[in-house]
Amino acid sequence: MALKNKGSILEGQNEANITPLADVTTTLIVVFLITMPAMMWNGIQVNQAEAGSETAVVIPTELKEEGLLTVAVTPAGITLNGTQVDAIQLEDQLTRELAKRDDKTVVIVPHDDVLLGQVVEILDIAKGSGAESLAMLNEIGR
Repeated sequence: MALKNKGSILEGQNEANITPLADVTTTLIVVFLITMPAMMWNGIQVNQAEAGSETAVVIPTELKEEGLLTVAVTPAGITLNGTQVDAIQLEDQLTRELAKRDDKTVVIVPHDDVLLGQVVEILDIAKGSGAESLAMLNEIGR
């Protein structure tokens, strides 16, 4: 095929086609938007209580020997299974206690007068100590 010369200018389209580039870019953006929440999530999963559970009465480990590992957070301090501990010692003691157990569940019992930040700090310490599951217990009648 010979090109038709019209003077010194060739006929044809001399512009770049950016449609494939726009398609690939849009696809990558959608893929990143879908996968980023799954890659960035590293929080603590909290399961919602079942219906009717607000009427259940649960006795904490300090009063009932059942083998649960309970951390109570009160304005007076932190107790691990009824024994007063510092926040610094809590991680070491939790790590030792969890290493002895097959069930790596830690029950957190926050007092109503304790700030949320202190409870979250205890949750982080428990998770960092090796707890596989965390539970929150709200005592009725306090």
